[in-house]
Amino acid sequence: MSFSKMIAGIFGVVFIIMLYVIIYYALKIMYKDVKNGGKKRKLPVAKGNYGLEIINSGNNKELKDGSIIPIRSDLTIGRNDGNSIALYDQHVSGNHAKIIVRNDSLIIEDLNSTNGTYLNGNKISGKMKLNNKDEIKIGTSVFKILR
Repeated sequence: MSFSKMIAGIFGVVFIIMLYVIIYYALKIMYKDVKNGGKKRKLPVAKGNYGLEIINSGNNKELKDGSIIPIRSDLTIGRNDGNSIALYDQHVSGNHAKIIVRNDSLIIEDLNSTNGTYLNGNKISGKMKLNNKDEIKIGTSVFKILR
């Protein structure tokens, strides 16, 4: 048996092994998709009934004072259209703040906004736990946490 035939045989075996490994992982991924019904990972859902009441809509015509936004999963607040709550206010950053749902509690996080996020009149930095009737001020808008 010549050297070139031996090398060709080894490469053939390695190629077949690699092909089977690729097929195995492709089938494994397809099985997971079929098993989950094509569903993506769910966001954490609030165990309690939380809401965000709009106390003062500020310069935002889309929001109405007194209306309530249900909080069922994490929300983002900011001037960009991709946020859960878009505030069209010159004092609001593109991605201003985030309300995070964890277990049976809510946490607000300021996302390094220029003008800050206020919780009960105090400017926050980083994350703070939210309680019932806490007031959040972002730009000219004021929200109250409801439980």
